Amino acid sequence: MRFLLLLIGVCVWLWFAFGPNPVLRSGFFHEGFAVMLLIMVGSVARPFTGGNEAEWIRYLEELVRSERDRVMAILNSMEEGVVIIDLDRKIRFMNPSMVREFGDGVGLHCYRHLRGLDEPCGEICRLPNVIRGKNERWEYIFPDGRTYDVIGSPFADLDQVPCMLATFRNITQRKQAEIELVKLNQLKSDLLSQKTRELEEISREVAKLEEQERRFVRFLRVVAHDLQSPLAATQTCLWDILDGYCGKITDEQRDMLERSSRRIDGLSTLIGDLLDIPRIEAGQIVHEMKETSLSEVIERSVDELSNLAKEKGITLKVELPQSLPRIHGSSIRLQQVVRNLISNAIKYSREGTVLVRATEDEGDLRVEVIDSGIGILPEDLPLLFTDFFRGKNVETRGTGLGLSISKRIVEAHGGRIWAESPCPETGKGSKFSFTLPKVAGPQDSSVNQNRPEPRLSK
Repeated sequence: MRFLLLLIGVCVWLWFAFGPNPVLRSGFFHEGFAVMLLIMVGSVARPFTGGNEAEWIRYLEELVRSERDRVMAILNSMEEGVVIIDLDRKIRFMNPSMVREFGDGVGLHCYRHLRGLDEPCGEICRLPNVIRGKNERWEYIFPDGRTYDVIGSPFADLDQVPCMLATFRNITQRKQAEIELVKLNQLKSDLLSQKTRELEEISREVAKLEEQERRFVRFLRVVAHDLQSPLAATQTCLWDILDGYCGKITDEQRDMLERSSRRIDGLSTLIGDLLDIPRIEAGQIVHEMKETSLSEVIERSVDELSNLAKEKGITLKVELPQSLPRIHGSSIRLQQVVRNLISNAIKYSREGTVLVRATEDEGDLRVEVIDSGIGILPEDLPLLFTDFFRGKNVETRGTGLGLSISKRIVEAHGGRIWAESPCPETGKGSKFSFTLPKVAGPQDSSVNQNRPEPRLSK
């Protein structure tokens, strides 16, 4: 019989200690029940211990006090504030963390001590729900800005009065961070909307400018095309007069006619350049591309300009490797680029050497034209490849379109073009370079495989 009572008592204690009720499992079940349970166990076990009943009760009371002290030590060491509030909304217990946050309010009404109110909180108060056995969780925001995450659980005090056991965790910094994050996200959203509107406005302006540019280019193409025929006819008439087909002319008349012819040549060159720009930008150059030899392009360009170099006393030097990979491009357009760079180098050099060099990089072929001329001013370098630009230190006349057209041609081939002044190798003059992507295939066989020395033209 005693063994059966002992077994029942242990089962009851285990149910209180580990059962589903969080209040009974909280370690706060009242001392009276613990003493009663232990006395019952002691009355069963006492015959097996040989001690008297008074000693056994003192032992049990000491055991209960020890357990209570352990629980209080846990509560006192918690960072969260812990408070017990009864049905009358009076505070029955506050751990040290709670006292540090709100001051000692044991015996006072919670609404007065915690929130500074003269009457209960009303609908926002969760105490009635908790007293009825419901666990609650909410946030308390105090007038000074402090915010607490509160968890309320049902609890029975020593005298079996239903209470609420609540833990207060200070989350003020976290809430402020969340608020700042919301503000930051809103600011980012506003900035993004503003930038999107600005970008849309810029896009509309760019579209207008592009349409205006297209109209202007179409206008130039029509005008240039319409001017070509009369200029060609006028030039033919001048040549006929200069050749004597229309009778003898005086030296003064010849000088005037030759100057007029040169002006017409310049105007014809300008018209040709103006016609080149819309053709290149329209993508027509793609239809001219095929596998071609860069070495042949360079040599043809040098041959065309060798007489011009001789007239000015300029040494025209060519350095080509024994073999170069072939490229996919328009030989006519690339020859136009090389010819333009060489003619500029000769035009702006009074003496010295113009070097045309081709090298092979890892994935590209590079062509370089190096001169010892007047060079380019530092402030002019960024504008060098823009339409109609002419350097401040340039005296000779020109269309100002040669380099911008060369840039369009090179970029249409998937390459890039740039200038350096002074030349990094010589410290004088200028160095123009452009690259072209090479294509896989047999080596260029158009170049003399046994070229003994670089060719010089004077």
